[in-house]
Amino acid sequence: MNVGVVGNPNYPDLGAFLATLQQKASSVGLKLYSEERIQALWPAGDGAAPPPISAAPAALDCLITLGGDGTLLRGARLLNGADTPILGLNLGRVGFLTTAAPDTLDWALDAIVRHAYTTEPRLALQSTITGKGAKGGGGRVEPLVLNDVVVHKGGVARVVRLKVSVDGDEVAQYSADGIIVSTPTGSTAYSMSAGGAR
Repeated sequence: MNVGVVGNPNYPDLGAFLATLQQKASSVGLKLYSEERIQALWPAGDGAAPPPISAAPAALDCLITLGGDGTLLRGARLLNGADTPILGLNLGRVGFLTTAAPDTLDWALDAIVRHAYTTEPRLALQSTITGKGAKGGGGRVEPLVLNDVVVHKGGVARVVRLKVSVDGDEVAQYSADGIIVSTPTGSTAYSMSAGGAR
């Protein structure tokens, strides 16, 4: 199985954890591919760093993210809509989206190898930002997102007029500092972080 690894290099023990992951993945027959930003953190010597994800076959069998929710969201963006399962391994304090922890690594790798897991499909958003006077429906297509899209006024010292359309149908117009359009994944995280229900 080909497994991609995405990590947050700001975690101080990430290098040591990558060494553990590499040894355990090898023992169960997983071939790892590394995100380039953590390439230098893999152990040197016999267990050389895995090849970059860009060198992986057309489709990874799974993606493991090491960090928190932000790392998982970055991993989802990297997959760009591919139907690849993501295992979020939480190395931080709070992970609304992550499902495993360092002490459950053996269990998680075993589940991947045996396909003994269930996937939870998530909605994603594809957004296009068009400015005043854009002709022919043109605009700036933004990357696919799992969480939310935020449009705001930036450094402008006044409110902006926003027209929101979904699949070509106008939903509403707003005068505001900005707007957040969220998937169910994003709205659940906002609710939980504010002390609400899951």
